[in-house]
Amino acid sequence: MKRSQRLNPVVDIAAEASAKVLLKVGEANTVWRQNSVQLDDLIKYKSEYLLRFRAGEQLSISAQKVMELRAFLVQLDQAIASQQRQVETSLRILQQQQQAWKKVRSKEQAVQSLIDRYQQEEIQVELKLEQRANDELNTVQWHRKPK
Repeated sequence: MKRSQRLNPVVDIAAEASAKVLLKVGEANTVWRQNSVQLDDLIKYKSEYLLRFRAGEQLSISAQKVMELRAFLVQLDQAIASQQRQVETSLRILQQQQQAWKKVRSKEQAVQSLIDRYQQEEIQVELKLEQRANDELNTVQWHRKPK
């Protein structure tokens, strides 16, 4: 078995590891996108709520309504802040997964590069052997040629 062929299981293992990590990158990306969409939705909801409130603003609002509005807006701001933290956390996880994939992919490419180099060396050896065999055949034929 040639040197390059002996490394094929190593490449297979590296490719499998790369694929697994790439799946994790995809999952982390999905979580981050979902969290980002949810954050955007909360921000839009707050903005739309305030617009509707201002559009229907009456001159006299009871103190009770003002207190309820403030309490609701505080809860909404807390939800937005919490969602922002989730977005930041999921982005960090995504970036960590991307770094892990780059590391695994780099190892896979290094092994593949080594195999490519070995294959090129094997081709060169085969070409030299073939050339030597052709030279010997030509020499033998030249000597057998009637003069």
